[in-house]
Amino acid sequence: MLFQASDIFKKHDLKTTLLSCELKKGEFEDQMQNVGYVINSAAAKGNIGFIINFYKYFKSNKFDVVHIHTEHLYLWKVIALRLTGHQNIIRSFHSTWSFKGWLRLKRILHRKLATCLGLKKHAISIEVQKNERHRFHNESFVVNNWIKLNKGLLQTKDTCRSIMRKELNIDPKSFVIISVGGCNKGKNHVFIINLISLLDKSGLSITYLHVGTGALEVEEKALCERLLLNQKVIFTGNRKDVPELLMCADLFLMPSSYEGLSIALLEAMYYNGLVIVNDAPGLNNMIINDKTGYVLDINDPTAYVNLIKKLIAKELDTGRIKLSAKEFVKNNYSMEVNAEALINFYKL
Repeated sequence: MLFQASDIFKKHDLKTTLLSCELKKGEFEDQMQNVGYVINSAAAKGNIGFIINFYKYFKSNKFDVVHIHTEHLYLWKVIALRLTGHQNIIRSFHSTWSFKGWLRLKRILHRKLATCLGLKKHAISIEVQKNERHRFHNESFVVNNWIKLNKGLLQTKDTCRSIMRKELNIDPKSFVIISVGGCNKGKNHVFIINLISLLDKSGLSITYLHVGTGALEVEEKALCERLLLNQKVIFTGNRKDVPELLMCADLFLMPSSYEGLSIALLEAMYYNGLVIVNDAPGLNNMIINDKTGYVLDINDPTAYVNLIKKLIAKELDTGRIKLSAKEFVKNNYSMEVNAEALINFYKL
């Protein structure tokens, strides 16, 4: 999002520094520097070391606005910032966290204390705002996440589809299912792999395009081997050409257990148009079933199989759904509107 909005930030003469919290170099660090962002680091081994470095950094470097994106240690970051004289401190809430028990009580306390210290808060979607209010008694202002809408690229969809399928050695007649996201438990990629197995056993020509990497990638690849799906599943790793890959596919699946506001889903709705999501927080509010996509419970894989069979057989009117999905994204999640809203929020 920040990468895409760099020109808008420059237009407002915003000089932006990104502070790394990790010891290793970030995957997109070079890209961010190339569009004008300054990259610095407060990384250290252990939480105490990090907070000390964080305090020292802001003691020596003054900013008009400090925007905290992470849940981890954020209260201690707010305390450090106040001690170093920073006044305009903002925290964004990115997910529909479902913390329970003592952890939930601790998060409520942290939010209350941070608010007392003058923290300004924004949520990346209405659903996240509702979750923060209901679960943590935390009020926040909504500034939607955004994507850059490349209309020119979208107009090349047929050509792009052909080129990408040739590059990835995908049969032009194969029905391609795509997912985009890190390999972790919450993304439920194992569900997709098992679904591909069920579809394959039905005699359908199916390819699963798995975009992303992460801790469970080795486990997911092993499952593909056990299910004899090596020729059906393509692991691409992280890619910079996600919109092109989305246009190459026939269907986007997101069976996540929860989301905040998924950039991958927004891009899929705009560049692909046909999506199925799990009936879960952060997803079932984004997709109106049978209007902007399909909402199905992953506890009912048979429902997924039956729907996908109908899609392959072209028994459903997907044209209106694709159009509605694109219009929904254009009307609510364009970069131009929401990046400007975030900049205005900085000025509050």
